[in-house]
Amino acid sequence: MIANLRGVARTTSRPVHDEPPEPAARGRADPARLVPAVLVLGWSAVLLAHLRTPVPSDQVNYLTAAARFPDPVEATTEMHQMTRFGLIVPARLAMAVFGHSQAAYGVVPVLATLALLLGTYALGTLLFARSVGAAGGLTVVAATPVFADSTDLLPDVLAVGLFTCALAIAVAVRQRDDPPGRLVLLSIGALLGWSYLTREFIVFVWPVIPVLLYRRAGLAGLLWTAAPIVAAGLAELLLCWRLYGDPLARLLSVTGHGQRPSSPEIASTYRDKPRMLYVLRFPKTLRTYPEGAFLVAMLGLTLLGGLLRPRRMAVLVATCVLLWVPLTLFGGVLDPSAPKLRLQLIRYWYPIFPALVLGGLGLLWLLARDVPVKERVRAVLPAVLVLTVAATVTGTAARSWWGAPGTRIGGGTQLEALRSWMHDRDGTYPRIWTDPRTRKILPIYRQGFWGGPAWSAEIQAVRPGQPAAPRAGDLVLFYDTERGHTCSLCKRSARTVWGDIVRPRPGWREVFATRDRVVRLYEVGAEGRAP
Repeated sequence: MIANLRGVARTTSRPVHDEPPEPAARGRADPARLVPAVLVLGWSAVLLAHLRTPVPSDQVNYLTAAARFPDPVEATTEMHQMTRFGLIVPARLAMAVFGHSQAAYGVVPVLATLALLLGTYALGTLLFARSVGAAGGLTVVAATPVFADSTDLLPDVLAVGLFTCALAIAVAVRQRDDPPGRLVLLSIGALLGWSYLTREFIVFVWPVIPVLLYRRAGLAGLLWTAAPIVAAGLAELLLCWRLYGDPLARLLSVTGHGQRPSSPEIASTYRDKPRMLYVLRFPKTLRTYPEGAFLVAMLGLTLLGGLLRPRRMAVLVATCVLLWVPLTLFGGVLDPSAPKLRLQLIRYWYPIFPALVLGGLGLLWLLARDVPVKERVRAVLPAVLVLTVAATVTGTAARSWWGAPGTRIGGGTQLEALRSWMHDRDGTYPRIWTDPRTRKILPIYRQGFWGGPAWSAEIQAVRPGQPAAPRAGDLVLFYDTERGHTCSLCKRSARTVWGDIVRPRPGWREVFATRDRVVRLYEVGAEGRAP
């Protein structure tokens, strides 16, 4: 594999496009700029239409950490989240601009998804052709598991997007005849360092980049690339020491995360399984998604390409192997009784997605170029083939997530309607009470979409067994307590507070409700009682 990586420059020394390169005529669009621009604008529209209602779980934990940065968060079992500064710092910058708002929650994941799209496009164009890059980029970001996290404040898509951009730059450096400048090498190192600060597992796929760079940059060039990575590591140590009193706080939390106790129901899904199950966990998990069969086929084509066209496919196969081996080893192969990871969690596998998609499409493109047909047909056949496959996979995936509940296009604007109602009556009610999970996301809607105060009532959580309870003149919010389509966690949380049947108490008067009854708001009367 290393030998194949070293030889990749001899087989892809120049980017291969679907048409002969020629200078762009005056007034004529340059495909090298037009295609990525169209991809970004088109996918931005899709993402903005599918902005999700914030999820009161890990996503809001990151926003809370960002809101308090550079101050520490109180001791928590989720320390690995509180110390992922590669996500927390950009989110903090977004909050500096937009406040504790929906825009601050969504801007970082949207930009991360667009970076993944552009990185995949660039990598596919450099290794194969512009059609492969465009088809691969759309297929990766439209894949159901990736799209599910595309507008949520989570680290995985951002880390993969940064790495994919760094890999594309490294391939571009390898394809040039002249040595790279220091700025290029520093940029690669900065992308890698930031990807580690965002998601630590990304380091498993890093080795492919120094192998690509070594022939053009030499040892001195690799040292320039390593400088930002070392700086990022030192910054992490200093921040952990400054905030949590231990420079190794993040590393200790990450390495110990898999040893935390799990309920018997969860433990039975990943402990004490046959070793071969861990090896095949990724393709088996892929098949649970609507387009999973296509993705598994692309993975198979990528591995097959490693045999048929080893030098052309070396970068992509190596990326898959570099992640697959350590994840399966730590995920159960070494010790099935105590896996360090739950391999069925698809987000651990995100770094493979660009490689397996580009590998599958790339092999189809290479094979189509050798089909014995007329020259005119052969000139367009590879592009038509990969774009058709990508359209099929993307369409299959999109049918599963288009207009899903909880997204703006799917009607997930109930809390925005609540915000408008509260804004019109600001100052009328002193407090608003709700269940603990809804309490986590409600502050986001106390500000306007782009920031700025919308209403000022104090937000309180009702907790069974605690003396604090709604009083006369307060509001009580029931959020998605009936179906749980928009926020299933909120539904479960409400039932722990109000009982299996969530209903208003005597003396409560309904003052607002959305048409779908996802949001119900009650004013507590003088005789109203809380649980």
